[in-house]
Amino acid sequence: MVAVFDVGNTNLHAGIYEGRTFIQRWHVPTRSKLPVTRIRRILSRSKLSGVAVSSVVPHLTKQLVGLCGQYTVRAVVISSRIDCGIRYAYDDPATLGADRIAAIAGALARYRRDAIIVDAGTAITIDVALENGRHLGGLILPGMEMLAEAMHEKTAQLPRVRVERPKNLAGRSTEECLQSGIFNGTMNMISGLIRELRARYARDFLCVSTGGAGALMARHIPEIDKHDPDLCLYGALTIYYRNVSD
Repeated sequence: MVAVFDVGNTNLHAGIYEGRTFIQRWHVPTRSKLPVTRIRRILSRSKLSGVAVSSVVPHLTKQLVGLCGQYTVRAVVISSRIDCGIRYAYDDPATLGADRIAAIAGALARYRRDAIIVDAGTAITIDVALENGRHLGGLILPGMEMLAEAMHEKTAQLPRVRVERPKNLAGRSTEECLQSGIFNGTMNMISGLIRELRARYARDFLCVSTGGAGALMARHIPEIDKHDPDLCLYGALTIYYRNVSD
């Protein structure tokens, strides 16, 4: 069995795989006392042979690797410095987030298509990759919760609103105007960017969403072909097997 950890700014996602078969998953808030407790429980499994770590939270990465050492479990930490099967477009690949690397690897391994990957987490990332492993680049945008928080924190009178689709496109209250701007603005922006990327590269990209708001986006953005909630976990697992031989 292999344990896979996807450590994001908001949530830690973990899964157990037997070979490439998903057995169990967990989700816990990153900013709580639960992650280390949950990690210890997972690492204490007697049949565990290895761990894959995709993390954008450095202090938890360090803790995770340290715990793997305590339990004498082999750990593969995802980064551009190891074999991920990707040829990077970045000038400095070391600055490309592990979550994005895992998502790209997962999309290419699972679907074997030219792909646009929309990972809608705390921030929204969009990456473009070809079936042959060539990464063409991407975009980083604020997530909807981040926008809602920023609008409240950076102004004197705007309230903190719940992120949801409002009844009216043209809002009839300050709260509804904010909700429409955040929700409909984000959905239309992502929709337009996907269309522009397809036109710019003149390719029949499969567009896959993942992340906490990925399912919501897939329901409201027709350009998204498929939602894959476990894409980053599967990508990290794929990278693990590329770098470990039993």
